[in-house]
Amino acid sequence: MITVEEAKSILINNIVELKESVRVPLRDALGCRLAEDIYAPLDLPPFNQSNVDGYAVKFSMNKNNQWKVITEIKAGDNNSTILKEGEAARIYTGAMVPDGSDCILMQEKIIRKDNVVECSEAMLTKGEHIRKKGAQIKKGEPALVKGTLINPSVIGFIAALGLAEVVVYRKPKVALIITGNELQTIGTPLETGKVYESNSFTIQAALQSINLHTDKVFFVKDDKKSLEEVVAKALPNADMLLISGGISVGDYDFVHDVLNENSTTTLFYKVAQKPGKPLFFGKNKNTFVFGLPGNPASALTCFYEYVYPALRKMQGKESLFLRAVQLPLLKDINKKKGLAHYLKAEVKPNGIMPLGGQESFIMKSFADAGAFIYLPAEKENVLAGELVEVNLLPEL
Repeated sequence: MITVEEAKSILINNIVELKESVRVPLRDALGCRLAEDIYAPLDLPPFNQSNVDGYAVKFSMNKNNQWKVITEIKAGDNNSTILKEGEAARIYTGAMVPDGSDCILMQEKIIRKDNVVECSEAMLTKGEHIRKKGAQIKKGEPALVKGTLINPSVIGFIAALGLAEVVVYRKPKVALIITGNELQTIGTPLETGKVYESNSFTIQAALQSINLHTDKVFFVKDDKKSLEEVVAKALPNADMLLISGGISVGDYDFVHDVLNENSTTTLFYKVAQKPGKPLFFGKNKNTFVFGLPGNPASALTCFYEYVYPALRKMQGKESLFLRAVQLPLLKDINKKKGLAHYLKAEVKPNGIMPLGGQESFIMKSFADAGAFIYLPAEKENVLAGELVEVNLLPEL
């Protein structure tokens, strides 16, 4: 059994970044990184554009500061009007500025009588309220560099450039195996001796929250031959295989034996932590394998503390682990040396509050948790007011 620190060091030293590039629709690119530079295929804006609702005018030779309204230009209109001295065009935000105009008069700052608008000379500034063609970026200029993380604002910028697809480093392919004779599908009357299967929902939701998904989910009973067949089927098509349950030392826990027998290299097995001590991490050819505990709270804790950073490294993210902060403890914690503890906790304005229901099978308290309190193995009882390490769970 190794320490948490040793386990995480082994994890980071073995996980490799995925470098295979794929072309994907822009709507599917969130969370990916660009695999090539993007150059602007057009000027942005593609034409001189009004920044306000008002009137486009040519005022440079106009002594009276009065203009006759000769046309109207809405956003999206293809207008070929050329304004002459003394002429104005009623114009709306985003519309094409007509040739010959020097500025846009805001409608709030003018007086209009019939088809004539006027304003004071002090209000006139050449070029005012006009978004110049190419002001944001000019055609051929670098728009985004290789390696850029695609977030919502990046997607918006790429869409404005008219690009429907982008070349990105592909996301990890994740397969999930759920084991257990006691598991029953939700939506059916619960049989005596059974429990509803929830880990597939929990793990898939955790993946979705970080813009990933499972390529395949397998369900298998506590039968060694069946497990061997499912593992053999799942491994070749996955970058990461997650197996929930069957990793401990019971008579019907076959996961560790099956992984050993199919030449999966064990990188670590069993971590001095609570919950999640029987955690497995290994590698089979190019596929990384996690054997997660079957107890729901243990499985999700191990996901956030180990699977989450592994997936982030695969995607070339900079910060890998949950964000850690130091906060004052709001309630005493009794603890002995020997095992590190991850305690479900709620972040309060004045500190961190450990929750009740810390057992590995209890998800009710997890529903209220926004963080883990992390207490290292050598740490003993902690008193209220002491600063403790807090690992913040990802927000939706």
